[in-house]
Amino acid sequence: MVERIQSLLAKFPEDEETVRRLAATDARFNALCDEYRKIIDLLATCASQVRRLREHRALLEDELLTRIEGHQPL
Repeated sequence: MVERIQSLLAKFPEDEETVRRLAATDARFNALCDEYRKIIDLLATCASQVRRLREHRALLEDELLTRIEGHQPL
């Protein structure tokens, strides 16, 4: 249970007691917590992918610029 509400507790630390009580007693709250955690995980994955794509783009831009600058017209 703690893993499921960990992100929520980080977001709303002042409501920890209520969050824990709801997590222990409210099925809909638990479903929302599961969905919230999945979204947090997806956002982290997306951020990582965006970072890698930006790095790849920079490498491509470097190679393209090298070819542009080194181009000898026929």
